[in-house]
Amino acid sequence: MFLIEGLAALAAKVAAASTVSQAAAGLGIAVAGVTGAGAAGVLPTPVQDTVAGAVEVVSPFDLPDSAEETDDSDTDPPGDTDESDDSGTDSPGDDTEAGDSGTDPADDATETDGSGTDSPGDVPDEEASGDDSDDPARAGREAEEEAREAAEEAAEDKREAAEEAAEDRREAAEAAAEAQREAEEEAREEAQRAAEAAAEAQREADEAAREAAERAAEEAAEGSESDDRGRDSDDD
Repeated sequence: MFLIEGLAALAAKVAAASTVSQAAAGLGIAVAGVTGAGAAGVLPTPVQDTVAGAVEVVSPFDLPDSAEETDDSDTDPPGDTDESDDSGTDSPGDDTEAGDSGTDPADDATETDGSGTDSPGDVPDEEASGDDSDDPARAGREAEEEAREAAEEAAEDKREAAEEAAEDRREAAEAAAEAQREAEEEAREEAQRAAEAAAEAQREADEAAREAAERAAEEAAEGSESDDRGRDSDDD
């Protein structure tokens, strides 16, 4: 009863104070042990109602009272979320509540416990194991790609070398054929020149023989005439 009267008197004094005084008094009540117990809803019903009324008068905080249903269990049901006041602002002493059981409910995604284990609703901070497992696979893919590119380059070099060798052989064959044609042409021309020379020599020989025969015939004719004149002179 003494506690109730003291809190009521404190509420009356604070209600008459200025806005700055009310804020200071509200901060003092928020950190007081009795107010903390009232915020947790563990005081007897009459005391709880008085503390809630006093705090709601001097501060923007809404404490549970007998008109509101409170949950004294140490764990949150699956549908519970972090507690907050209706004013939309938090006092300096307010902290996000976490379950005392060491594990989180199935739908909690942000709260973590100290047990070192995650509940089904927890989200991992980072996927380090996935990144680590991708490194060997990525390295393998890169090595495979490099090997494929090297094989393609080697095949391209081999193809170009084969084409160059074939081109060299074709050029050599063409050069040999050209040389053969030139040699044959030269031999033909040489044979033609030799044949022409032989024919010319034969014509000249034939002409010389004909002329010699003609001279011999003329000389023979002249000798015959001389003999005839000599016989005629003897007869006279």
